[in-house]
Amino acid sequence: MNRIAEKKAFIMDMDGVIYHGNRLLPGAVEFTRWLTENGKRFLFLTNSSERSPRELCEKLKRLGIEVGRSISTPARWQRRSSSPARKRAAPCT
Repeated sequence: MNRIAEKKAFIMDMDGVIYHGNRLLPGAVEFTRWLTENGKRFLFLTNSSERSPRELCEKLKRLGIEVGRSISTPARWQRRSSSPARKRAAPCT
């Protein structure tokens, strides 16, 4: 656990790591709570383009995870790479 605790930031896939379909995976709530309580930066990442970041934030909330953080999706990657101005992933609001 010390090696994990030393990390300052985390990037996590969503489906299969935090949830599977509409079922939250064991330890996901506790881990995201630990990240928040310990001031760790984190980003949820998905290669699925089926849902918008806002929809994914709402899904996490329904499953019991309040992130108040960002989610990045393929559409955002494409916009970001084609734009001269660097954009951040949208906040989960």
